[in-house]
Amino acid sequence: MDYVLHPKSEIDGRIKKLKDRMDDIDGALLFQAVDMCYFSGTAQDGLVYIPRDGEPIIMMKRSLVRAKEESPLEVRPLKNMRNLKEDLGIKTSATIGLEMDVLPCSFYFRVNKALEDASFVDVAERIKHIRSVKSEFEIKLAKEAAQMLVEGFSTVPDHIKEGMTEVELMCRMESEMRLMGHQGSLRFRRFNSIVPIGHIMSGSSAAIPSFLASPTGGRGTSVVFPHGPGYRKIKRNEPVFVDTVGICNGYIADATRIFSLGKIEPGLVEAYEASCQIEEAIAREMMPGRTARELFELSESEGARLGYGDFLGGPVGSKCGFVGHGVGLELDEYPVLAPLDHEIQEGMTIAVEPKIIYPGKGVLGVEDTFLTTSSGALRLTEMPLEIWEV
Repeated sequence: MDYVLHPKSEIDGRIKKLKDRMDDIDGALLFQAVDMCYFSGTAQDGLVYIPRDGEPIIMMKRSLVRAKEESPLEVRPLKNMRNLKEDLGIKTSATIGLEMDVLPCSFYFRVNKALEDASFVDVAERIKHIRSVKSEFEIKLAKEAAQMLVEGFSTVPDHIKEGMTEVELMCRMESEMRLMGHQGSLRFRRFNSIVPIGHIMSGSSAAIPSFLASPTGGRGTSVVFPHGPGYRKIKRNEPVFVDTVGICNGYIADATRIFSLGKIEPGLVEAYEASCQIEEAIAREMMPGRTARELFELSESEGARLGYGDFLGGPVGSKCGFVGHGVGLELDEYPVLAPLDHEIQEGMTIAVEPKIIYPGKGVLGVEDTFLTTSSGALRLTEMPLEIWEV
């Protein structure tokens, strides 16, 4: 896979969108790697400063050489943060936006000291809404990620065997996709979140809850990594839950399918078919002008109508609270299909994931990544919806 750099026109357009949202601040000072890459084209160690008036300033510590190769903008060396006010040309009593959802306290204290009398506001929400709408450049990469994912899922029947562990099957699928160009890890914009590239769990282990902001948890491999695939052995006639991502040059596509060695019980098949109906209902209505709240409520009403309201998104008392999420450079992007007023716009890439969770039995669910267009939602992860019986 080619190493794709971000065109200057792409970076300039993103910067303009952020500047257009700066009526109340003098500039945005960014340290988070994904945001830096989004607005500069490089994720090396340093900072990106975007003033409301004037040109952006990119300062990198390590590796400066790579940052200059990767970014279409001018990149300066960052020697220390003590001289930020002078180096960035920040005026006295300026109001500066920071990524307060992810910025470590140690960075905040250093910036506060360096900028002296500046005041700070959270700029993360503005950035997340800007990033939720993808450009043609981004959509092309998302489509390639989706195709990688389709090809990755198609290899599962070649590897799945009775008695193999969940971890082993995950390794086999990951190996196939790494050879296609998958980067092998993904970004998740949450504190204390550790995310493997996928959840492959079998039978009852798929329904084990965890801390992760996800419908599914899983046992995981240790108390330090307590979710995702574990060492449970795959058995015949049980659902094998495969939920993983494709990534092309940083851009993510997300999908879930159910596999099985032989037939699973009819009631579980019916639950899976219900999840497919719910996904279809959401996709039909996922068009510009609708809201995330409306789509979530549609999911809940469809789940109740089909008789799965007590298990959709998790059992009563531990429901995940959403039925879909944006994907892009991070797995958990806007919009979130939850009781939120996020507006659906053209050019969003959204993973829709209605999952029916039965504690002690397993998870039956589907997930696909869709692109929102003026005429409706286009499924990017185009592959068979039925249970993949091996």
